[in-house]
Amino acid sequence: MLNITGIHRKSFWLALASFLALVLLMISTNPVDKIIYAVVFFVLTLIFMISFGFFFIGLQKGAVGTKDRFRIIAISLIILTLLMFRSAQSLNWVDALILVLICFGLGFYISRRA
Repeated sequence: MLNITGIHRKSFWLALASFLALVLLMISTNPVDKIIYAVVFFVLTLIFMISFGFFFIGLQKGAVGTKDRFRIIAISLIILTLLMFRSAQSLNWVDALILVLICFGLGFYISRRA
């Protein structure tokens, strides 16, 4: 059995709560009616990705370091940006190329920063 303690337990419960809130939001609302539902969806998605990343890295390494923290946040923001572009159906090849360049820039910055 897994021994989940401290920060791992907090990130697990936050990931689970945000996931259940996402499911509830998707089942009960329509983002076409009100744009605030889409905003809440993306905020919940960001919370879920960051807390799940902390939980996953915490299980693998035992502790989340500074470099891991930067990576989790950067990767979560990149995935969230891709989801936002895809949901708006406005991700063409130029936007995708810009996002790839931003990803490489963030990866280089994180590797040098921490």
